Amino acid sequence: MENFIISFLKITAKFRKNDRVVDVFGTLAEARSILVFMPDKLEDFGIARKFLTKLMDDFSNAKFQFVMRESYRSLLNGDRNFGTIFVSDRDVNFLGLPKKELKQKILATGYDIVIDLNDDFHLPTTFLCQKSRASLKICFDHDMREPFYNFSFRAQSDESLNNKYKKLVQYLKNDLKTETAEA
Repeated sequence: MENFIISFLKITAKFRKNDRVVDVFGTLAEARSILVFMPDKLEDFGIARKFLTKLMDDFSNAKFQFVMRESYRSLLNGDRNFGTIFVSDRDVNFLGLPKKELKQKILATGYDIVIDLNDDFHLPTTFLCQKSRASLKICFDHDMREPFYNFSFRAQSDESLNNKYKKLVQYLKNDLKTETAEA
């Protein structure tokens, strides 16, 4: 059933695909709101969590909103200033897609950047990224994600997830510095 849903979403995404050019450097430099989808897998969440402070420091002028599982609430650093949307299995319908209430929470705010930190394809997150109105949608490279994102970060497939996150944050920081230096 999931494969059918994914195929259907890919077809509809290609019909709706917006071919406008995205100024990656400008969007990174001028980002005021960033939505970050934390990994769905607990072990990946633990690794990604270590890079949040660095990411937030690099984009210190941006307001962050995180989407994460309700069951990971106690693992989040509570002394940082950011918003969090907690999700559970109740927020996903029998097709594996987010329910209306969750979609409305995501669409209620216009984000400049959306970052999907799932290493593997995660249908609800990919669907919500596609629905968001962010001009820059970032993910790790994955064949199933191609029509839904406009910036895929590719790392060596045998590389540890820790190194992938480290390189992604470093890459985004370098692009931000490059744009700021040229301005």
